[in-house]
Amino acid sequence: MYKFFAALPIMGFFWSTVASGAELAGPYLAARQASNFGDFEASARYNSQLIEIDRTNLLAMEDLVISYAAMGRMDQAIKIVEEFRKVHAESYFIHTVALAKSIYEKNFDKALEYLESEQANRSFLLTALTKAWVLAGKGEIETAISEFDKLKEDQALVSFAVYHKALLYFSEGDYAFVEITLKNYLDDGGAATNRIIILLIHALINMNKFDEAYDFLVATVGKRTPPEFRDISNSIKQRRQFDKPLIKDAREGVGEVFLTIAQILNAEKSDENTLVFARVAEFLLKDSPEPTLLCANILSKFEQYELAAQTYKKIPVDSVFYQTAEIGRAEAFSQVGRKKDAINVLRKLTLERPNSALAFQELGNELRYFERHQEAVRAYTKALNINRDQKSKNWILHYSRGMSLERLDDWENAEADFRAALKLQPNQPYVLNYLGYSLVEKKMKLDEALDMIELAVSLRSDSGYIVDSLGWVLFRLKRYDEAVLQLERATELMPIDPIINDHLGDGYWAVGRKREARFQWRRALSFDPDEKDELRIKKKLDLGLDKVLREEGSEPILVNEKK
Repeated sequence: MYKFFAALPIMGFFWSTVASGAELAGPYLAARQASNFGDFEASARYNSQLIEIDRTNLLAMEDLVISYAAMGRMDQAIKIVEEFRKVHAESYFIHTVALAKSIYEKNFDKALEYLESEQANRSFLLTALTKAWVLAGKGEIETAISEFDKLKEDQALVSFAVYHKALLYFSEGDYAFVEITLKNYLDDGGAATNRIIILLIHALINMNKFDEAYDFLVATVGKRTPPEFRDISNSIKQRRQFDKPLIKDAREGVGEVFLTIAQILNAEKSDENTLVFARVAEFLLKDSPEPTLLCANILSKFEQYELAAQTYKKIPVDSVFYQTAEIGRAEAFSQVGRKKDAINVLRKLTLERPNSALAFQELGNELRYFERHQEAVRAYTKALNINRDQKSKNWILHYSRGMSLERLDDWENAEADFRAALKLQPNQPYVLNYLGYSLVEKKMKLDEALDMIELAVSLRSDSGYIVDSLGWVLFRLKRYDEAVLQLERATELMPIDPIINDHLGDGYWAVGRKREARFQWRRALSFDPDEKDELRIKKKLDLGLDKVLREEGSEPILVNEKK
């Protein structure tokens, strides 16, 4: 996590004259570890203890503000900010929360003071856009528009300037200027981002230009409306304006600024700065679920799955983002081993969205992940039935159902699904690999399997699993020297996979390198194979591969040992 360590000696951080090192050492070390691992709840707990002992511990105050903001507890973050400012120290995070507070309270003069401070220089785009909105909040609309126009002088910032300028016009109810501004931008080759599309369509709808709004929607996103455009599509069909405005005032305008910056940062690399910006957006955009969804996504990247699940839960059922949020919540539960909760969330979603192929697909994925394959097959079949008229998208459903059928030993139907997937996506490397590998394991159609896997390797040469499959089919074809070359490469790509190491051990045995074979089998055991594979590997270590094959009713390899 980024910290302002350079300033700490000046602040007198390490130990206060009041508290002893012994009192501070425990919570300090615990707080450092919690911060390093992004555990915001633990960080808040231990940094609170530090502040109780030492009211001048500025780094603890900063960490506490970050933790409270990251958890969405902005009221508590603001309280710490007020305490922090009493000790006359500066911090970008403290500055950001203090700025958010002033804007939330519509104290725009105070907000301008923050924006003109040295701390504001850390983010030029955020500061420039926010300043324009703050000026608008003060009633200086023309000056605000002039600030947006200044940003357009930098080609890299044109889209931000145009979008927020149009958004300001929208908040003022000047929908005609929104239309002119955005259409001119698009006519000049500007990118039709989702937010620009939504803003322009909202303006058209508010001017009762429903036919034009429909034509623009179809031209930009197609006739099959994505979920995030569902409300817009319904409004056009019903020829009605929205009950709530897209944006009401400068406070929400600044919220859009923080949301925009957080989305950009999240696409590059999620860190605590990204999360704090997203939480500020959530704080300022009280009626919008989008920043909440972004916060949950970032928390999942931090592997703070319980907190992510709580955040996803805040998305209301009538939101266009509800299905996405519930799928994210199920994934968060799954990541912490709460499989029953994960499956229950998705089952409930299929009841609430009975015509959503995606809901059934995600349920099938979760059931398959937890090896409930019979139920997974039913979920995938339901998704395929819903998606009957969207065949191009169905390859993944056939592939997923095929994997569950193969695990149920229903090879006839599994193979049919894999081949149906390949008919829709002939060069899909993972389907080619799975089908080819399965044929190898069943000792069927080995020449066809080899062709499939060689094609898969040519498409995904950096995949250890696929390269291993090529080595394994060569092994089955008794082309042992060639097999070893591929199996060695697979272990280089995935050095700690138990199956790949086990295969390389078999390959070494087949070419007479028996000492190395036993070494690879021991490596495979150290990587926690499943129980069945573990027993077979131990048997090979005790008896050798030839005797194991003979016991299994297969032909032994019987080659001379090499040095």
